[in-house]
Amino acid sequence: VHREENTDHPKNLNAIFSTFLEIANLNKLTVVIPVHPRTRKMMATLLERNIHEQLTESIYIKFIQPVSFLEMTMLEQSCKMVLTDSGGVQKEAYFFRKPCLILREETEWVELVENGCATITGTDSVKIIESFTNYFHKKEVLNFAPVFGDGKAAEFICGKIIEVLS
Repeated sequence: VHREENTDHPKNLNAIFSTFLEIANLNKLTVVIPVHPRTRKMMATLLERNIHEQLTESIYIKFIQPVSFLEMTMLEQSCKMVLTDSGGVQKEAYFFRKPCLILREETEWVELVENGCATITGTDSVKIIESFTNYFHKKEVLNFAPVFGDGKAAEFICGKIIEVLS
């Protein structure tokens, strides 16, 4: 969670973090949150006191320092689901075959939503919880079709370079 429309607006910030709490508590799940510097700053000033206290006291909420790209991809690879407002993280979740809830009103990666592997929820707690529940308890396997290619672009390019230079 790092986008200005979520971090800089008390209603959105409080809705997101109170929903994280609700999901964690209802499902007895660990929610790992790498905290972006802007988010940390805004949480200190805009988060309601009771939500802040519940977050700090929760055994299920794990705030961690910002992570490197490699560490982030390791977190994404080992999680059950991704909730984010980051465009890049949405796409990485897809590559790792993880359902994704998009905490925005739109996405640049419409293919993820069209494929049924991501849902746009915005900051609406009801939508987030319903979507989380749908994915978390889904019986059928999601179809992470290769809409962004087959993952062999580098191999293809190297082959062409070798072919041309030979």
